[in-house]
Amino acid sequence: MSKKIIIFFGPPGSGKGTQAGMLARITDWKKISTGDLFRAEILAGTKIGKVADKYTKVGKLVPDKITLNLVEKSLKQKALGFIFDGFPRNRQQLKDLLVIFKKALKKNDQIYAIEVAVSDKEVKQRLSQRRMCACGKVYHLVYNPPINGGVCDICGAKLFIRNDDKPKVIAHRLKLYHDESKYMLGYWQKQNKLIKIGGEQSIKKIHEEIMEKLKGLKLI
Repeated sequence: MSKKIIIFFGPPGSGKGTQAGMLARITDWKKISTGDLFRAEILAGTKIGKVADKYTKVGKLVPDKITLNLVEKSLKQKALGFIFDGFPRNRQQLKDLLVIFKKALKKNDQIYAIEVAVSDKEVKQRLSQRRMCACGKVYHLVYNPPINGGVCDICGAKLFIRNDDKPKVIAHRLKLYHDESKYMLGYWQKQNKLIKIGGEQSIKKIHEEIMEKLKGLKLI
């Protein structure tokens, strides 16, 4: 039986991570998130984990060589499918990932990209309304507001806006995404392997549209 590979794309705040998780739970395919991979290595105290921890603690990106090593290792796991969330992020990472695919996958394995499309205006609205707590709980003032104003429902601490969610940073993140995604989405479009999903619907509707498209392609 052929393996299925789904790669999620979308701007920050598009909800692609949520959709990737929902798809993974329903299909039982392995979700590959580089953030999760790093955390697992750090928790296990491995050599890679110690290196990754040094970078993440100072807010720097872990070198691609380390990231690709973990991705390749993950693809060797036994699973009927794999779902990529947040990787690749740029042209070079896509090229490197395609090299890994050639080594790890068979000719009949199927690869598709899903773009959760959301306008810049919607992204700015979503992220500007997001609030964080030091305990890790995330809120949204419109979709998931705290019960008591600006404090956390769980620990009672004051909520704050992440640096990534401030207007200037959001604008920069969007520019980076558009600059890099143009090439990556173009690649999958040329391969006739790009599935475009309207991301300005409810979470349920987005999920239903994804499932419908995947069933139409006989991927699930």
